[in-house]
Amino acid sequence: MTAFVVLLVLAGLYLYSSWRWPFTVCTRCKGKPKDRSPSKKHWDDCKRCGGSGKRVRFGAQLLGRSNSRR
Repeated sequence: MTAFVVLLVLAGLYLYSSWRWPFTVCTRCKGKPKDRSPSKKHWDDCKRCGGSGKRVRFGAQLLGRSNSRR
């Protein structure tokens, strides 16, 4: 019973932090959205984040905050 309460509290804290801070650093470009192209002659946007350097956290997607830009 105690483990269930602890798990419930931790899940609530995670969902609150996902609601409060819905974005995290893109895992592919590590927050630096511009990468050199393979030819090294121009810059390309990261294909995963679209050049923003951010991605939406899983908890924020569950809460429907995937389009918020705070």
